[in-house]
Amino acid sequence: MNKALTGVFLLAALAPACGSQQSSGNTGGSSGSGGSAGSSTGPTSGGSGGSSGAMNGTGGSTGGTGVTTGGAGGSTGGTTGGAAPATGGATSTGGVVGTGGSNPMAGAPGTGGAMPMAGAPGGGAPGAGGSSGGAPAGGNGAGGSAGTGAAGAPACVVPSGPPSATLTTFNDNGGWCWYQDERALVDAKNNRLIVGSIASGGNRDGNTEVVVYDMTAKSGKTTVLNKLSVDDHNAPAFVFTGTGAVAAMWATHRLNCNSYFSTFDGSSWSATKTYDWSPNGCPWPGADTNMITYANPWLMSSESNRMYSLVRSVDTSPGVLSSTDDGKSWSYYGRLTASPQTGYVAGYYKYWGNGTDRIDWVGTEAHPRDDDNSLWHGYIQGGKVYKSDGTAVDNTLGDGMASDVSAFTSVFKTGTSIGGVVLNHMWNHDIVRYADGTVAILGQGRVNGTGSDDPDKRFIYSRWDGQKWTSTYLVHGGSKLYSDEQDYTGLAALDPDNPTIIYVSTPYDPTTDTMKSGAKHEIWQGTTCDSGKTFKWTPVTQNSSSDNIRPIVPKWDANHTALLWMQGTYTSAQSYNMKIVGLIMGQ
Repeated sequence: MNKALTGVFLLAALAPACGSQQSSGNTGGSSGSGGSAGSSTGPTSGGSGGSSGAMNGTGGSTGGTGVTTGGAGGSTGGTTGGAAPATGGATSTGGVVGTGGSNPMAGAPGTGGAMPMAGAPGGGAPGAGGSSGGAPAGGNGAGGSAGTGAAGAPACVVPSGPPSATLTTFNDNGGWCWYQDERALVDAKNNRLIVGSIASGGNRDGNTEVVVYDMTAKSGKTTVLNKLSVDDHNAPAFVFTGTGAVAAMWATHRLNCNSYFSTFDGSSWSATKTYDWSPNGCPWPGADTNMITYANPWLMSSESNRMYSLVRSVDTSPGVLSSTDDGKSWSYYGRLTASPQTGYVAGYYKYWGNGTDRIDWVGTEAHPRDDDNSLWHGYIQGGKVYKSDGTAVDNTLGDGMASDVSAFTSVFKTGTSIGGVVLNHMWNHDIVRYADGTVAILGQGRVNGTGSDDPDKRFIYSRWDGQKWTSTYLVHGGSKLYSDEQDYTGLAALDPDNPTIIYVSTPYDPTTDTMKSGAKHEIWQGTTCDSGKTFKWTPVTQNSSSDNIRPIVPKWDANHTALLWMQGTYTSAQSYNMKIVGLIMGQ
């Protein structure tokens, strides 16, 4: 096994971080029933709940241990469903959630069953809220109707050690930047991964490559889409089309006016085609290198399977291409923002699409060496562009007109104090919007007063709860990766299928926020039990002889995770000796 994965333990051998373990068993029984409703003539509390569940949740096929008996009902809510097994394997059954007890003001919802990390989810059904009591002042108020409990959410479970999954090399020569997504797709139907990267060195130097990796056969097939300059900015991004095919798009790093694209029918890639931005004004005023970089294609199935690709283009802001034929052709659609170009470019953007009707994004004003950036959030929906709270900023995405990025919602304002330091010159790592409507963002900033040559860089986590953004300090980011890019770090990634999990790449130990001399960039898993207020850390790699940087987690499902990253020596964006590696967990 690779040295980066020494001292591994079963990822599925997890210890609950937010509760204690109860007795074990193999058969799941019903949990206790909730208390009775309060009277209609006063703030009467609910009756006592039923007894605890007779039996625990069903274990997985590997003999997993069921945990957690059903709790008592009563005035504080319904009983908790049985938790999923402690060891991985087949689906584990959560206990049935009890009915919520009475409450003088409103019925509290029952708690959903917990979900394991490696086994299939054991989420219990939502408990119904208890009936409300009478008027709080003791008058003859009528009892209210029952409230509805929330569905069971993934439990925060902290692994006891690194995952046991075998480290896989998907491409032995590859690199990527982080402003093109998705860089990998999980084709769950065919049990395969689609992974794109740019080769550096040898006769493959500058190859735009895509690997279709068969997770059953544990082997991959590499296709060269075309050969451009060697630059990790040129890596392709992928999206599933409305018919289930795959579309890819990529570009050079400000070298020409082209967006390149190809499609995959399940067996082969089409010949590469080109969209020429010259009729749209490329190269744009300000510099002869104000040309095309990156691609971010996303499906909007609600718009008759239209796909949008967001590309650094018009005046170095994000322009939008559109396809209505599964990526076989593209046309200019409009632009997302119109910030003034400051120095190198007019901002950096990360995107996340739900595949249905919405694309969220987080942007900056410029490169952090050129401007004192903040982080800004907005989203595209129904042909309009909105602030976080649903206020429309641009009523017509497709008219070619757009607003400055600062017209949107501030996620983290430069000069904000966090973790005992003041951060400025912000940059963005990742963004995901979850099914419950929360949005998470990972990013970084420079510690105020630490200079501009190799500033002290710190990672942050920000979360939108439906009303406001809150941010949490994470860890030191370490020194710059190479001399010309003062803000290049190992970066961080969100798990799109589990809002309790993030991954960071840093030479620092986030459990102590300190670094040993000569330490390489390692991958760490962070787990939050309190909606991002705090994180508990577990190593994914340890004692590595080379750096592990730029992790990504393509969307899959709640029971499976593919964690990929670059491993090796990174000299610059145009020269590196890296490979694309990763772990496939849950299979």
